[in-house]
Amino acid sequence: MKTITFPVGYRPNYLKQFLDSLATQNLEGYTIICSAENHFGCLNILRTHGLPITILRKPNSSGQKSHSGARDNMYNVLNYAFKNGSTFNVHLEDDFILSPDALDLANWYYENFKGRPLDYMSYGLFNWVKAGNDFSGLTTVGDFYGLGWCTFKEGWDQYYNKYWYEDTLARKHFGSYGWDWAMKALCKEFGYKSIVPLISRTYHVGRIDGTCCTVDFFDKTYTDLIWNKTEKVTKFELRGGLEKTHIHP
Repeated sequence: MKTITFPVGYRPNYLKQFLDSLATQNLEGYTIICSAENHFGCLNILRTHGLPITILRKPNSSGQKSHSGARDNMYNVLNYAFKNGSTFNVHLEDDFILSPDALDLANWYYENFKGRPLDYMSYGLFNWVKAGNDFSGLTTVGDFYGLGWCTFKEGWDQYYNKYWYEDTLARKHFGSYGWDWAMKALCKEFGYKSIVPLISRTYHVGRIDGTCCTVDFFDKTYTDLIWNKTEKVTKFELRGGLEKTHIHP
């Protein structure tokens, strides 16, 4: 079973944009699952949008933003998906916009790596690039990019489930904490690699009232990134070389 998972917070306008974007994808063969905070507006959108979504309620949700709450919400939906039969999962967030071929890239990963699921720690949909037009190109990075990623069941067991709440390496390498920093620290400590598109297939639009993103940070970090807004690519190719790792400002 292939799944799409995402957490849902407390910002209905962003959630509506994300679901509209998701609805344009080729969702054949996917089961969609979310874990939602106790926020009436978002829950109402999930129930009335029209997409077939299994809605989990995050345990002990207050419906308010918090760094730990976001981490718990993501873990809740991912763990549920893999415990209930997912063999390959595409993990997104509720303030993303997707490229027209985002799921095509995910399917390419599935078809090309299902026989060797641990070749990469992460099969990514996002990149930090600010220039370029190589829409079919992929590259490898010695890093984890958390803004849209895929993993097989084997990867969930080997990496994410083991280290999701383990901040020792994140503090060692980055002086930070959080699920994404924990995954970045795994790459740093053990030399794990991810595969990502040269041109991003997701874009983060959650500028206002984010859990980990201020308006100033958003404007400095995301506004000049490029992403695929129009192209529909079905065949991808890994380019040579290792792309320079991105570090958050």
